Amino acid sequence: MHGANDAAATARVDIDAALAWRDYMVSNYSDAGQQRWLAEHGIELIRGRGRLAGAGVVDVDGVRHTAEHVVLATGSEPIIPPVPGLRGLEGIWTNREVTGMEAVPRRLLVLGAGPVGVEMAQAVRRLGGEVVLIEGAAHVLPREPRPLGEALADALRRDGVELTLGVHATAARREGEHFVLELDDGSS
Repeated sequence: MHGANDAAATARVDIDAALAWRDYMVSNYSDAGQQRWLAEHGIELIRGRGRLAGAGVVDVDGVRHTAEHVVLATGSEPIIPPVPGLRGLEGIWTNREVTGMEAVPRRLLVLGAGPVGVEMAQAVRRLGGEVVLIEGAAHVLPREPRPLGEALADALRRDGVELTLGVHATAARREGEHFVLELDDGSS
């Protein structure tokens, strides 16, 4: 769609169909099919709290497992930044909620311009939502070289993403149905 519109054609996304396709592609967030495949191929899936306990040794929930080669697939947990008031707000999204959204929000505020924040900002914008991306560092993708972040910022601006860079969130609250984020430059 984006490419067609850039080429002076007209295209639009059927949001419901796109989100249904996403759900199909991620098996409605069930890994049952992958578990069956692993079992069929003689691969043991071990879930639990684990730690490396030496060369070729993994301790999972108190049980030691050994192997010549160890692959750790730890997954990840979303992080809510320590902004006063943010953690207690009902209805905030982490990367899990935004990638599982059931409808495109009219307006989205993204806190953090790392890879996930940038990807979600661009996706929601290209699906028709307004997006403000806030980053405390001076450029997008702050852990990457500045020229890369600046080039990506230009692309995001061309997409219509509003960037607020070099400011930090100092407080968060709700005002009716809206979320308000106060920034250290005095704006909100």
